[in-house]
Amino acid sequence: MKYCFSLLFVALLTASAAVAQVKDVPPPPKPADEGPSLEVTMKFIQGKMSEQGKMNYAAYLHDAVNGSDWVNQFTIEDNNVLANAATCHISYHYEATRGGEVVGGGDLGFDLKTVQNVTVMNREKDLDATNADAGHPTWSSKVSPMIWALIVSRKTGPNYMYFREEDTANRVAKAIVHAVELCGGGGDKEPF
Repeated sequence: MKYCFSLLFVALLTASAAVAQVKDVPPPPKPADEGPSLEVTMKFIQGKMSEQGKMNYAAYLHDAVNGSDWVNQFTIEDNNVLANAATCHISYHYEATRGGEVVGGGDLGFDLKTVQNVTVMNREKDLDATNADAGHPTWSSKVSPMIWALIVSRKTGPNYMYFREEDTANRVAKAIVHAVELCGGGGDKEPF
């Protein structure tokens, strides 16, 4: 009998120690169920990107070192846009010309799960940053008519999409952020 009480006492001690080590774990975050569904969000992104069409603008540049000025005529276009809710991927074809000569383009895209940051800036600031990165920090630009760059940053580099209106660019940026959340992305978050 004494042996049974000793065994029961050890079992109770073990159980109470196990219970004492169990910590309250908060419940997992609720899924992002506020706002439009992923399908509606992706359709919005695809529609707004597709409706931009070919955009023409002039960039008036000035070099502060030697005082020279020049003008470049650009066209840019994002077409064949596909925002796929099933794969959480946005793809599009980009083409840019300067003075009628193709200076950039190709089939581009990104997985929403890899997006780290989304920003909108006017094309003047975008060109000034691009020129500074290319070794021309003294160049400044004025763009007419104004074009807006939506920049999706990822570890592997940025994706640029262009819009005629700041409001549309900001609405699409907000939609992309929402889609990133719905797809489980959002940067380098630690899983635990």
